[in-house]
Amino acid sequence: MREPQYDFVVVGAGSAGALLASRLSADGRYTVLLLEAGVKDRSPWIHIPLGYAKTILDKRVNWAYHTEPEPELYGRRVYWPRGKVLGGSAAINGLIHIRGQRADYDAWQASGCTDWGWDDVLPYFRKVEDHYLGSSDLHGAGGPIAVQKPLDRSELCETFIDAGRTWNLNRNDDFNGLTQEGIGYYDLTVRNGRRSNSAIGALRNAARRPNLTVVTQAQVLKVLFSNQTACGVEYVVPNGGKCTATAQREVVLCGGAINSPQLLLLSGVGSGEQLRAHGIPVTAEIPQVGENLQDHLLARLVCRVRKPITLNDELATLWGKTKIGLQYAFKRRGPLTYAAAQAGFFIRSTPDAIQPDTQGIFSPYSAPALGQATHGFSAFSLAVTQSWPLSRGKITLRSADPFSPPEIRANYLSASSDAQHLLRALKLARELLSQSPMRELVADEHLPGRHLNTDSGLMDYIRQTASTCFHPCGTCRMGNDEDAVVSPDLRVRGVNGLRVVDASVMPRITSGNINAPVLMIAERAADLILGHHQTLAVSKNRPDASAANVVLDPKSRRKERNANH
Repeated sequence: MREPQYDFVVVGAGSAGALLASRLSADGRYTVLLLEAGVKDRSPWIHIPLGYAKTILDKRVNWAYHTEPEPELYGRRVYWPRGKVLGGSAAINGLIHIRGQRADYDAWQASGCTDWGWDDVLPYFRKVEDHYLGSSDLHGAGGPIAVQKPLDRSELCETFIDAGRTWNLNRNDDFNGLTQEGIGYYDLTVRNGRRSNSAIGALRNAARRPNLTVVTQAQVLKVLFSNQTACGVEYVVPNGGKCTATAQREVVLCGGAINSPQLLLLSGVGSGEQLRAHGIPVTAEIPQVGENLQDHLLARLVCRVRKPITLNDELATLWGKTKIGLQYAFKRRGPLTYAAAQAGFFIRSTPDAIQPDTQGIFSPYSAPALGQATHGFSAFSLAVTQSWPLSRGKITLRSADPFSPPEIRANYLSASSDAQHLLRALKLARELLSQSPMRELVADEHLPGRHLNTDSGLMDYIRQTASTCFHPCGTCRMGNDEDAVVSPDLRVRGVNGLRVVDASVMPRITSGNINAPVLMIAERAADLILGHHQTLAVSKNRPDASAANVVLDPKSRRKERNANH
């Protein structure tokens, strides 16, 4: 069987990979292979916004990772869902669209990430958006990702926002605007009552191009090298057969903060000590591969409500469930369009904080645990998280077996200041909920319960119950120092022809949910990659075309795909 050749091989069809493959293949100049370990995004629960409550535990579309026992969380192993499907984690996430603060990206630039300051990245945030407000200096229109406010809003959310204003918080109608501080409704990645992500908004149309090949259920085993240059990948398909694909220009890893460092290590790129311990030949010694792992840790309050106005109440009866289903089926409206949260806040945890450093996430429903049925009583949940935790974890190999999940050590609360911050945040959330008109609606605090009113009691509750906010990043850190894994143009140091484009390159976690920053990174990476190869072509004083770049007509392309796969 002839070994297939492409200009670019992209590994992972999540938020970054699906968007990047669509951009690299857009003008027909280059041939692109996109490999996704998961299945196609055919489950209806992927496309129904509230369906995330189903897919978050579904191993058919989810890697379903767990951390190693977390010392500061009483040895608990924390469940980490990650998308294993076209669309990646953006196919199963809570749909909240937050860019972060200007200061996030200016700090990236100050740390050595040249041209990643706010003014540099804003055009890429705008490019990816199809914003409900249309085009402006801050927002974009016509991009692949639809961004809108919740169309169906619970009475509870308005009450929550009003309580915040009583508490002297400004109402903020755009957390992605000039300032993040305040209280209001979140922007959501939803279009016409259905989930919007890069697999839907960008890849679906791009996959029809004759120069783009998308292969699902294709797990990459390792990157192949020739003289320190990445030249392709080896992967397996469902029948157990191994395949090899050659990249004439670059291999780009878009597997996310867990899978990208794992694949680098399996390919011999990482800590020499770790690689030798697993019998993996060292291609390039980069000790920081898998280090610098960051995540937002979440603690939550659950409160009973005096009125039957929560989603818990609507789901408590057969008629309520039927009504919800009919609303969605005929109007694409109602609770099935809910995201993980409708409203929230960004506040300062202390009076002397120079910028908002705490996020609140308000949902007009509650459940005992992730993916479980809602409580059998009227209730809502309010979760809080620290914007910039100082704790750092790492990803390491469990074995040299590509099918063995890596070891994940988040090291939550290993920085004592993080524990104190989360404690303050939980107390602030209680204070907000005690404001009018919220206090008139709250019947009782179900979790942690008002009987827990000491710092030690609340800290014990946090250690017993805190969970991930699903924002792992930082494990292939970008920078211009010798310890960085990738340079500011996202090239892996020590080798050629290999880049990483996903949340793992973030040097420091951003303030808020991280899907929007990942999309921005992919948009910027597309320009970096295309610009580089255009410059190479100009420097050689020839058109950037070769036999591998000739665009075949669809019929010929189908014949080639059949021959190669």
